[in-house]
Amino acid sequence: MNAGHAMRSVCPLLALAAAACMAPSRPVTPPATSELILRGTISRADHQTYSELPFEAPAGTGRITVEFTYTGRDERTVIDIGLRDPDGQRGWSGGAKSRFEITQAYATPSYTSGPLPPGQWALVLGVPNIREGETASYEARITLEPAAASPGALPLAPAHAGPVILSTRPGWRRGDFHTHTAHSDGACDQDGLRAPCPSVHTFRAAETSGLDFVAITDHNTLSQLSDIRSMQPAFPRTLLIPGTEVTTFFGHANVVGATDVVDFQLGSPRLPGLSQLLDQAAARDAFVSVNHPSLPSGEVCMGCGWSVTETDWSRIDAIEVINGSTLRTAGPESPLHGVRFWETRLSEGYRITGIGGSDNHDARDLTGARQSPIGQPATLVFTPTLSVRDVVDGVKAGRVTIDVAGLPEARLDMTARAGPRSAVMGDDLLLQTGDEARLEVTLTGFPGDIRLEPRSDGLSVSALSSASASGAVFRLSLADGASSGWIRMNVRTADGRLLMIGNPIYIRSE
Repeated sequence: MNAGHAMRSVCPLLALAAAACMAPSRPVTPPATSELILRGTISRADHQTYSELPFEAPAGTGRITVEFTYTGRDERTVIDIGLRDPDGQRGWSGGAKSRFEITQAYATPSYTSGPLPPGQWALVLGVPNIREGETASYEARITLEPAAASPGALPLAPAHAGPVILSTRPGWRRGDFHTHTAHSDGACDQDGLRAPCPSVHTFRAAETSGLDFVAITDHNTLSQLSDIRSMQPAFPRTLLIPGTEVTTFFGHANVVGATDVVDFQLGSPRLPGLSQLLDQAAARDAFVSVNHPSLPSGEVCMGCGWSVTETDWSRIDAIEVINGSTLRTAGPESPLHGVRFWETRLSEGYRITGIGGSDNHDARDLTGARQSPIGQPATLVFTPTLSVRDVVDGVKAGRVTIDVAGLPEARLDMTARAGPRSAVMGDDLLLQTGDEARLEVTLTGFPGDIRLEPRSDGLSVSALSSASASGAVFRLSLADGASSGWIRMNVRTADGRLLMIGNPIYIRSE
């Protein structure tokens, strides 16, 4: 970005995107409300880059308010914004908010409340798109208020004393791994007006839909964590799972189960490559899911498809193979879904779990008028308890199915057997040369006549029984010359409509 200048004082231009200064520069206690303005311009050279605009917060600052405007929207220029404090990331609202504030007791959703440490802060700008030959100007008006002028003691959200376990009974858990709220760009109708949609509506929609869990995955922020922690006791049957959708210029990925922020500025010095993000997710015991990898990327949705060339697929836990937005507009078998992308990775030898997510941005839309409703599609995970830890581990283990037809009672499971050895979805089954395995598919809760569609690679598959409402049996063996393979199952109606997607069992030679 081209250098701008700060108003209200005279200071030299910095080598960063904009310069800012205040007078006096470091008062011990701010005598009154102070304001500074950061201005600058961007051009095509700034396309898909990040920049940080530094400013000083003196000791005693009690409130920081940012108002941001820019030109070029008619030419599809997009500038996203976030904030860092001297200790790290403080929030990210992307293009969803042009104004936000932070105090110790309260913050605009997308940002986190808490102490405002003195020192160098930075307004973070991201530029998903600016066309060749275009320039745009921006202005950030930053107001710093002393602590005495800030609202006093609002209660902070309590933290849980320990892990939340809603059930200790093993079983299939039905939920949604991809939702958005007011903490990023979730919006809904409230009293006739379109407004940011509080997360409680997502929690209620999940409960109303009979979901066992819902993950809140707002873009590049974890400010929703305070809502999850404070409201979980009000939803004793629905597990509220923290997460974040890491939204980059080269693809989107959910980090589910994390309670600490992860870096998202992929391609910048803060996050030079994907491996650093995967390291952060692993340190937080979260799982990483590549979202809607087959969507096109462009001005309409920059970075929506996956184009991270150095992806180490051995470290990716899941792929979102069914996304609610595409499910609603194009059905469950559109090429815009990630099924083909996922199966290609499976055939390359990677063990990655297929999941679904509604990608809902309007939790009050229960009919699908604007959004795929919460829980459409639903992902089912077999877990020993209903807890964040076991749901995350269950996805990594791979005993997972995706309900694309809205069948809350339907279940699909598979067990492969060879002599005394057996394997369920996500497991390995070892075969000696020339051995065969028996695959038992179990179905419950499916209406009417159904048929089973085996999907496999590296295997010879033949049916030993016809599909019925209770399942079917297949014979498996490694194909000639193959040392490994995989098999999974789709469930369809008799006329071919897709109902459910299963995950693979992996077969390999000893």
